[in-house]
Parts: sequence; C-alpha cells; structure tokens
Amino acid sequence: MIQSEILHNSWSSTNQIHPFYEYQNHGVSNYSSLNSKDQDSSEISFSDFTSLFSDDVLTDLPMDDMEFVDVSRWLNDSESEGNENMKKDGDSCSPELSSISIDTSTTIQSRNDVVSHVLQGNSREMDNQMRIHHLLSVYGEAMENGHKELAEVIIRSIKGKINPLGESLECVASNLFQQTEEDQGSYLRQESNKIIEAAFKALYQIFPLGKFAHLAANSAIVEAMPDDAQIIHIVDYDMGKGIQWPPIIEVMSQKRKILRLTSIKKTEEESTSDHWRFEETKRRLLDYANPFGLTLLVEEMTFEELASELRRMKKRGKRSEWLVFNCMFQFPHMGKRMRRIDALEFLKLAKELLLANSSTHRGLVTFGDGEAMDNSHQNTNYTFSSYFNKNFIHYQSIFESLELYFPSHLAQARLAMESLFLAPQVCSFSWFQNWEEMTSVSDSCSEIGLQGMRISKENLLQAKEVVNERETPFKVRIEEERQHEMVLEWKGISVVRVSTWM
Repeated sequence: MIQSEILHNSWSSTNQIHPFYEYQNHGVSNYSSLNSKDQDSSEISFSDFTSLFSDDVLTDLPMDDMEFVDVSRWLNDSESEGNENMKKDGDSCSPELSSISIDTSTTIQSRNDVVSHVLQGNSREMDNQMRIHHLLSVYGEAMENGHKELAEVIIRSIKGKINPLGESLECVASNLFQQTEEDQGSYLRQESNKIIEAAFKALYQIFPLGKFAHLAANSAIVEAMPDDAQIIHIVDYDMGKGIQWPPIIEVMSQKRKILRLTSIKKTEEESTSDHWRFEETKRRLLDYANPFGLTLLVEEMTFEELASELRRMKKRGKRSEWLVFNCMFQFPHMGKRMRRIDALEFLKLAKELLLANSSTHRGLVTFGDGEAMDNSHQNTNYTFSSYFNKNFIHYQSIFESLELYFPSHLAQARLAMESLFLAPQVCSFSWFQNWEEMTSVSDSCSEIGLQGMRISKENLLQAKEVVNERETPFKVRIEEERQHEMVLEWKGISVVRVSTWM
C-alpha cells in the first residue's frame, strides 16, 4: 500500500532527516552568538567538534557546515574541563584508573591490590546509588504525609550525594530537585536555548520515542480513513512544530483528499511560554504541502470555537468532514511540562464532538502517552509515594535510554539534551500537583465513553523497525487484553503508550 510505504519511509532510518526539516533553517543567526568575540572565554572553551557524533551521524545531518560546527562545539562544551571538575569531586565519581600506576614488573599481589582498589570504588558507587534510592523513597513518603520540613532535609542530603553527569538515577534526581532552587535561569539552560532548533532536530531524529508515537498514530489514521471522506480534519492538542504531519500530507496528496489541521489555541500565558509559535509552524506546513498540490488548511482555534463551527456546518448540511482528534502528551521532544488533567479534558471534549457530529462514519481519537501511567491511580488507595516511585522509574528509564545515543564520551551533549527537553518534565512540585489532580478524575478513555480500535499487525511491525528493536533494548508490543494499545518498553519498563479510539 502506497500510504504505508510513505509513512514507513519517513521514519525508517534513525539518522535520516525528513525533508520537512529543510523548512526550519530560520533562526540560525542566534548560534553565532556562541562564538562572538565578547564571549567570556573562561565560561566556554571549545574542543574538536568531530568528536561529538559518530561519522555516520555527521554525514547524515543536513545542517550548514558553520551551523553544525557552532552547535557541535557548544554541545561538546569544554569536555576536558568537565572531566577535571569530576575528578575534583572525589566521592561523586568512581576512582580514575589512569591515576593507578602499574609497572611491568608488578607482582601478582600488587595487581590484586589494584583490582581490590577498583572493586572498592565500584562498591562505594553502588552503596551511594542505594542510599540515593532509599532517600528518594523516604522523600515520597514524607511528601505524602505532609512532612515538608523533613522533605527539605532529605532533598539537601540527596543533593550532596548526586553527580549530574553520573548514572541515570543521579541525573533524574539532579533535575527533580533543581526547580526548588528556581534554577530556571541557569547558564546551561540559557546557552542551550541558543541552539534549540538544531538540538530539536538531533533529539527527534536520533531518539525514537517521538517518532514511534507519531508513526503509530499516523498509521492508525490512514488505516481508519474512509475512502469516501472528502475532507480529513485533524484536531491536534499540541501541534508544536508540526513535525508529526508531513507524512500525512504526502498520503493525503496521493489520496486526493483535502486536509484540515486545527491546532487548539492555548491561553495567552501558555502561548507566551511556548517555544514554538503557531504562525511559524503554519508556514512550514504550507510550504511543505505546496509541491504536492495538496489543499491544506492550517488554523488555530479554541475548543469552544471549534464546537460552534462544527454545529453550524452540520445544520447547513455542508460536506461532511472525517474528524480525528490527536493528543501527544509529555514527550521529550516537546520540551515542556504539561498537565495531564488538560489532556484528559481534551479527550472528553473530543468524545462529545465525535458523537455530536458523527454521520455515516465514526471519527478517531489517537492518544500518545509519554508519561508513566497505568490504571493504578484509579484505586482510592493510590498514594503519592507509589506515584512518585513509578514516575521516577519511568524517567530513569528515559534518561538511561538516552545514554544509548549519547554515551559517556558525549556527556556534555547529553547534558544539553537533558537540560532542554527532559528537565522541564522532571520536577518534584509538579509531580505532586499532578498526583493531586489525577486522584480526582478518570484517566481511562473507556470510562470517558470511547471504544478502542484494534491496532494492526502491519502498524506493529513498522514500529518495531523504527525503534530498531533487533539491536537495542527497546521492545514494542500490543497489550494482550488491550488490542487498541501499543507499548514501547525500555528493558521491560513502559516509556510510551499509543492507543486508538473511536
């Protein structure tokens, strides 16, 4: 099927940049400020940018030479200086093997001493990890029981034991309590924001979570689309940079459909804090659709405006639209904190509009869930400590999986990605707020009144290839008792769930 080939090819290569990126070259001038002469050389020192990515990544990233040099140099950000700082921290790091001198005439006993020294260092590291894990569990219980002063003491103790460039456990803990110091204006985040466009490209293309969710949702849309529907109307909860829709644009052009994309308008406060501006996204999508000869409408409106318009269209008997409501929630590439209760409200309103405007064909709801959610919280005994532990394990898995694509020798690049895209989602205060909100609402689409739509085997096989299941710890499966839900796991831990409803 031609639409399957288009959707598959759009995400089939980990390092292949989609042509849509060619419409995102604006704003590059901001990168040059990193190399300005008045930049304090004591704050940033650049090393060879070629060490940042492997040769195949360097070959496939279609950035201008100078742009990539600027971005890569910044991401590498004084790696040697960082290593020296880590050595100074002593207890924060494992012992440096290079500091142990072994002469060729070393005796077996001295060799045993060296091995023992290293093992002791590893043992201390493991002990430290266990202490941090225990303190985190106690912190969850303290917050649950309202012991805020005790929680503050525990936070200070945790901060004294973590290394932001250490294991995934320490990385999550570092970001989890960073907001308590109102460290939003940190130097790292300020500098990271200067290269956010290029960083977004790299994260989305290399790290498979977002691509997996978009492929699964788009494939479900194409499979469920009625042949006689003239207008395909997709209502997007958070369109962001619109990166999900180029493959759909290609399919719709082949099918000779009219495509209408509606972005739900945010409040003025949310719009101001959002990195991605709707008008920029609209221009990129229209530019991309133009060569295909597709009739594409891109608009922004509130849910109330959308409901009012759909009612008017139904009364006037205009050409029916096949409605799709798409919600992508809390994915790393989105780079911001989202409230689950808002996403659930979107799904409830989607159900109401689908029922009110359905004629011959039922519409579709696609829900990509990038948060650690199951049905546990519907239990009245679902405690904050349980929610906290689940969330922590979820984000620890994401941080750990990021290391697969940004290993230890790219520690500075990984730190930049974490600062831009993961840190906003890891905040102890927002976790507590989300838990309070969730315990009072239903988080089940079936309880909202939607019926699951079975995910096809073809969709599953494409998803397995996109995440490179054969060569990575990522695994994709369809829930045995929930055939409408596809799950992406990292070493057995669910990191993404995509469900389809009608």
